[in-house]
Amino acid sequence: MSRSLRVTVVVLIGSAAFAGCGGGGSSSPTAPSETPTTTAPAPTTPDGTTTDPSPSPSPTPTPTMGVIWRFDGSDWSATGTPPSCPEPLRFTTPVALFRVTSMLYPGQYRGADYKVHGGFRLDGSGETGVVNVVAPMDATITRGSRYLGGGELAYLFEFVNDCGIMYRFDHLLDLAPSLESVASLLPPAREGDSRTTDIPSGFTVRAGDVVATSIGFPMAGNFFFDWGVYDLRQRNTPGQNAAWQATHPGEFAAWGICWFDNLSPGDAATVRSLPAADGGSGSTSDYCF
Repeated sequence: MSRSLRVTVVVLIGSAAFAGCGGGGSSSPTAPSETPTTTAPAPTTPDGTTTDPSPSPSPTPTPTMGVIWRFDGSDWSATGTPPSCPEPLRFTTPVALFRVTSMLYPGQYRGADYKVHGGFRLDGSGETGVVNVVAPMDATITRGSRYLGGGELAYLFEFVNDCGIMYRFDHLLDLAPSLESVASLLPPAREGDSRTTDIPSGFTVRAGDVVATSIGFPMAGNFFFDWGVYDLRQRNTPGQNAAWQATHPGEFAAWGICWFDNLSPGDAATVRSLPAADGGSGSTSDYCF
């Protein structure tokens, strides 16, 4: 991975960081499971992408709109007045779908762990994991983690749009310049320790910005990455059921969404036509119907 880091320093006025973290990894060697957030102190486009986008330059930290989304132990709420989310809510597809061979469905058990996030597997002949991953929506980078899985480096990053949409990527490997400067703020990688660190406020991405240029675990030949989306404005349908929520506690399960149909119509159809990646749960999902 490139060691050249670009760190841009600006005066941040009226900025605020968001709190929030997605679950752990999926089917990687020693990938971390879906666990509650542990916060470490911070160290002192068009819809439907169908080709690999080019890497984007490093972002300039800019002040946020002053909206902070917080979880109080039972619910998410915003301080300040959040802007309205786009309607309909559409995401830029984060990877070129011709490279994807199967889909991880959000809102299902994979093995013994419940996974709020979904993801993409790349198992084509000669696959190397070298592929551009782009931001699906304008957002502030709020938390990150650098860790080892089976001795291989991986990155997790979380992003929040002020309107109340949070998303996260996990199992990123080589980062674009837009994330290299952020990664320089993270603690050293430790095996299986994907606890997140708060990112200083003001680092942002735009929809379509490249955030990573390779994914997965090349030494193990295991090429995939996770993508989870959470609508912090309201609970999802199963999350409104007290019995279901009792068995799916925490900050994420009751706010996870099926992002398949938030892609462009063509990409939504492609994603739903791909086989399910998990051999146990298949396409079973509490979110995708």
